[in-house]
Amino acid sequence: MLARGIRSYHRPTRLEEALNLAGQGVVPVAGGTRLFASAREVANVLDLSALGLTRMEIVDGDLHLGATVTLQDVIDSQAVHEATAGLLPIAARAHSASRMIRGMATVGGEAVHGAHDSEVVAALLALNAIFEVALPSGPLESPALRFLRDPAEDLGPGGLLTSLMIPGVPEGAALERVAVLPSAPPLIAVAVTISFAGEKCARARIALTGLRTRPARVPEAEARVEGSTGDAAALQRCVDQIAQRAPFRDDAHAPASYRKEAALVLTRRALERAIAQARGAPKAPPPRPRAPLPLRRPTELPYFTSGMLELWVNGERRRAPAEARTTLLDVLRAEGLHGVKHGCETGECGACTVLVDGRPVCSCLTLALRAEGRQVETVEGLGTPDALHPVQQAFVDTGAIQCGYCTPAMALCAKALLEAVPRPTEEDARDALAGCLCRCTGYVKPVEAVMRAASGPRPASSRDSD
Repeated sequence: MLARGIRSYHRPTRLEEALNLAGQGVVPVAGGTRLFASAREVANVLDLSALGLTRMEIVDGDLHLGATVTLQDVIDSQAVHEATAGLLPIAARAHSASRMIRGMATVGGEAVHGAHDSEVVAALLALNAIFEVALPSGPLESPALRFLRDPAEDLGPGGLLTSLMIPGVPEGAALERVAVLPSAPPLIAVAVTISFAGEKCARARIALTGLRTRPARVPEAEARVEGSTGDAAALQRCVDQIAQRAPFRDDAHAPASYRKEAALVLTRRALERAIAQARGAPKAPPPRPRAPLPLRRPTELPYFTSGMLELWVNGERRRAPAEARTTLLDVLRAEGLHGVKHGCETGECGACTVLVDGRPVCSCLTLALRAEGRQVETVEGLGTPDALHPVQQAFVDTGAIQCGYCTPAMALCAKALLEAVPRPTEEDARDALAGCLCRCTGYVKPVEAVMRAASGPRPASSRDSD
């Protein structure tokens, strides 16, 4: 697949250059998971990946995140977990079952382009995020209540979201959602944060999806909890306000009446969980540390329409012709690497997965130019017929290979997991493979294969402490 309509590609390394390009109408791209999966045609692309917008740190108790921090980075960060009482990582995980999509989608991209049902946007609202925008006229700070209502209003022509800040740490937080399937977008989701001063609630934030608008807070409902002890009567007054004021959406997925009924139950449940957490109930455990992967900041590429592209594929340097719109999937298959499967073209099936600097990505959603100078690995680089990689051998031994269409992607995802977590749990294995759809519905044996390939004896299903 060729990314629709792209004629020129720009990758600046200086913010001033990026602002100049954005001011000329060049379309910014962070992860690309929404843009390249849509039918939208974009003539000129501004790649933000070389601007260094990957900051992720706590300063004076406030969490600072660069706009191009990925959702998977958020999930894997103990600092983000602690600074948001676990809310933002939980919302990021709910965004997609696919580690490939989560590893490409960015916090900034979701804030600007997130769907009406985005749990990430709801969480940022509940966390009182402050958005930092670079404009030709100078920097702008915009609170979540304003920015997330209509990001285009603050970005204007030529503006770029550079980072966001989450002030303080809520004492309690919770996300509740209901969906047709756990991996499906929510019909309704509720994000809540709570902080107490003594016995009284000092601050409550409640954000909902499933509305006729983007996710939104309901300040009138929050006011019914603030100043109370979080008792049942206060929670009832809160949900009464949501019933009166929230504009629930009516569509083919669910009627507004169902969304309203579900929202009232989920809001009460989320509030009860957040209040219990604020009062000392056990919190969700932080993520287990993973071995750090190399982070190669891309080099500058001021302008590209077509020419030769240099890639490192399976340890070998290759030069291949490419256009600005050529995807990594197209280049690899043209080079004879047919283990990279051409499937859905929208990142849904995962069959096109490759490793880029050790990270699984959907090559159908990755412009070939974004892999320039980086290490790309396909299933052809795992082993040979006479010397299989341990992961491949485990797939053979457990009978995990059926038609074989999804197997290359699963094997690469398993390799990436085992290099990061040599002793994974079954939960880790299922998460690593979740973005690879098996047309034969064979998910049990691939998980068994991952556990068989893991070093040492099979660990317990709960996360290890080491």
